[in-house]
Amino acid sequence: MRAPLILFVCGSCLLLLQRYTAPETPAIKMVVQRSDTVNFKTQVEPIFEKHCNPCHFPGGKMYEKLPFDKGETIIDHQAGIFRRIKGDDEVRLIKQYLEQNRD
Repeated sequence: MRAPLILFVCGSCLLLLQRYTAPETPAIKMVVQRSDTVNFKTQVEPIFEKHCNPCHFPGGKMYEKLPFDKGETIIDHQAGIFRRIKGDDEVRLIKQYLEQNRD
């Protein structure tokens, strides 16, 4: 006697659940860093340390005007940067960083 009653209750619950539609909730926006995203501190800054140190780093004579340990400086001074840095891989990486930070 219990088994048919349990089946009836479970079946009724399933029917009710099928008819019930949850209200739509706005999608949660997640910030995901793509695998091809260039990181300034770990990938780009070392290039500038190699080519532009000591002048454009703390203590250097150009640091106050053009601090190359800040990504914003790089974005605003692209022409001068590519006069100094010539390596294909380094230029490609810097250009990729600039492209992803373009407004």
